[in-house]
Amino acid sequence: MRILLHSYLLEAGSGGVKRNREVIKYWKKYVDEIIYVPLLGDMRRASEDDEFRKKMYNEIKSLGLEIPEKVSEVIDSEVIKRVPINMSKLKFDLYSNTTQYKINSEISKIMGKIDADIYYAQQEFPQMVDFLTKIAKNRNVGALIQNFLGSLTVDFSHFYRAYSSMGLSGIMYAFYVTFLRSYPRRRKWVELINSGKVKFAFSVSEPLAEIYPFMRKIYTGVLKPGNAFDKKLLDFRDKGKEDYSVFYARLSPSKGVLELLKIWRKIDENKKLIVMGKFSDKKVEKLFMKNKPKNVEYLGFVSQDKLIDVVSKAKVLVYPSHFDSFSLVILESLALGTPVIAYKIPGIRSIYEGLNAVKLVKEGDLAQFRQEIRKIYDMPTKEYEDLINDKKLWEFLYEHSSWEKVALNELEELKKVVN
Repeated sequence: MRILLHSYLLEAGSGGVKRNREVIKYWKKYVDEIIYVPLLGDMRRASEDDEFRKKMYNEIKSLGLEIPEKVSEVIDSEVIKRVPINMSKLKFDLYSNTTQYKINSEISKIMGKIDADIYYAQQEFPQMVDFLTKIAKNRNVGALIQNFLGSLTVDFSHFYRAYSSMGLSGIMYAFYVTFLRSYPRRRKWVELINSGKVKFAFSVSEPLAEIYPFMRKIYTGVLKPGNAFDKKLLDFRDKGKEDYSVFYARLSPSKGVLELLKIWRKIDENKKLIVMGKFSDKKVEKLFMKNKPKNVEYLGFVSQDKLIDVVSKAKVLVYPSHFDSFSLVILESLALGTPVIAYKIPGIRSIYEGLNAVKLVKEGDLAQFRQEIRKIYDMPTKEYEDLINDKKLWEFLYEHSSWEKVALNELEELKKVVN
């Protein structure tokens, strides 16, 4: 079996990219070949930066992937120079909603049709899927939906909750991402499916055909298990807890980083919150630092060893994220023996509801969020230990402790598409 990928794989940082790289490690043992066509932005950067070009090729090869010879021709072409780099968010969205599809067509003419059994985008971006339809020799084209494609009202509701903490500019941004980013992506997905060029889509949490009627025309499936953690994390359980809470993720309003400050402002001053991660942009960082209470400590982007140490000793992970499908942050925290408080959004609810160690709160209910934090702090030692060593939790962790299991399950779903 030959798989062709066109996805975010370089410079692993997000949970989604980490997942994709882990899965690929195991696929190599069970398939004939994995072909990788770099993203247009990476090929554009490689056209100007020889060091990045070498690094890109070396990293892809280190993952055991093959790069088509025509990629080099694309990098050296005039067409790739029309892909903009270092642009504003507005310019990027205008480009990705219009011009990128035209450039997809021109680059696909250079690439030609590539022989593979299946063509797979491991993210939900329709620009990637559109490109795959143009280089595919068959209809076995599809994607992994890691973030949902909501309706206008649902999307605006989520974006408003996420960005209103930034004031008027945040509310305007909620309108912007709803109408200039999210809606065009959904509309393009509908177009691609109606054209008959896309055959399948997978999710790591919720059934896609139930959420999106337009996806009933294609093969859909929920990958179970859809994510895993590194088993070594279990070794850091029971090392003793300290009197602080923790939050780590990409530090953006969509992950609740500014809402976090509103929650913590009314928590007792003697209760410390440690925040780790990289800010999504300078404006968010400035707002965070300006409004950070004294009992909130920001450690920055830390090493994996430091992250594990801090999370394993924390009393609780506070995670008011507005956008998640299958959160690796929550999964890793549970593996480290740290309970979680999070919003009851669809992706998180579908995976973690029913686990006593994950307290789910109505999205935006800051008072209830604080109440759950206080309950964890006031919990007797025996009750706390029972919470993080619950039988149902251990069964859940066992089910999600093997990346090979995740990879083989996904591979079986891909084979169903081919057959």
